[in-house]
Amino acid sequence: MSQEVVQQIIGRAITDAEFRQKLIDNAHAACVGYDLTEAELVALEALDQESIQAVAGKLDPRLSKSAGKGFI
Repeated sequence: MSQEVVQQIIGRAITDAEFRQKLIDNAHAACVGYDLTEAELVALEALDQESIQAVAGKLDPRLSKSAGKGFI
């Protein structure tokens, strides 16, 4: 298992609204190309949508992928 890869995915989900929604909708599809075990994919699939949205909502907008677009 690669904690670094999981951290990258969670970080991306917090800063990238489009990826966050893909991860929430279907973690397996969103994570294609990442070197993850099945257990990691299942854990990502189980992420609580409200919690990840709440963390993303508290991020300074200048740190999000959509910085300059006026939304996270």
